Amino acid sequence: MARPLLVLLLGAFGIACAAIFVRLALPAPPIVTGFWRLALATGVLALALAPRVQLAELPRRAVLEALAAGACFGVDLALWNTALVETSVATATLLVNTTPVFVGAFAVWVLGERPSVRLVAGGALALAGVALLLGDDLDARVSLRGDALALAAALFYSAYLLWIQRARRGLDAVVAVAISGAASTLVLGAAALLLGDPFTGFPLHSWAVFAASATVSHLAAVVGIVWALAHLRATFAAIALLAQPVGTALLGWWWLGEALTPLQLGGGALVLAGIAAASRMPEAVERPAGR
Repeated sequence: MARPLLVLLLGAFGIACAAIFVRLALPAPPIVTGFWRLALATGVLALALAPRVQLAELPRRAVLEALAAGACFGVDLALWNTALVETSVATATLLVNTTPVFVGAFAVWVLGERPSVRLVAGGALALAGVALLLGDDLDARVSLRGDALALAAALFYSAYLLWIQRARRGLDAVVAVAISGAASTLVLGAAALLLGDPFTGFPLHSWAVFAASATVSHLAAVVGIVWALAHLRATFAAIALLAQPVGTALLGWWWLGEALTPLQLGGGALVLAGIAAASRMPEAVERPAGR
């Protein structure tokens, strides 16, 4: 399980860059930043796959599951990117990382899984670490609307993880990301149109950020995460992805010069300890591994 876990954690770090990209892309609207991230990345994947992949020959059920995953991811990004400019990055990150709660509840109530006490304890430890890591910034909230958007984003991201893991049983990682990305792009484009957001007319630095977000946070991070999901259970993967706020904090320290307090350092250590504890459980591994 070491290789899938390492790839998942590297993907989480790539996703951690997304929050900073949304801020750096301003004055581009946050939903439009998400749209161009998906549109550029999906376009690259489509060009790469076109010579060797025929959509009609792919398993129909897996394609539909990938499209459902993409629709959920599109809604997630629309909510999450908006939350990042309506509340503090720290608060939005904390709330969106309640994903293990939703994934765990679905696994128990719908899939009938019974995660062990130690797996649940590892998840709880990691969530507590996230709270400590970001706790110093929680009162930086601007409004409850941003908080609500981030919490809703967690729900849709949970659905994305579950659907894309199912799609991976019939599709390889790159194909699954390309198909889901097409659906995500359509959802984000529709959301931007409904809000009347412009798609062009931004300064050069915004376009550079769009390209960086597509490359780092999607082509590298999301493809890696989707590959790893074929080898790890979604319940454990959701816990492991709590490494994301640790990455965000480190990037804030290195890139933006934001100092880390002893409380935040302790929170980061708790997150990593929780992930380590959960990774020792046999049920962390997805038995029918994909490609």
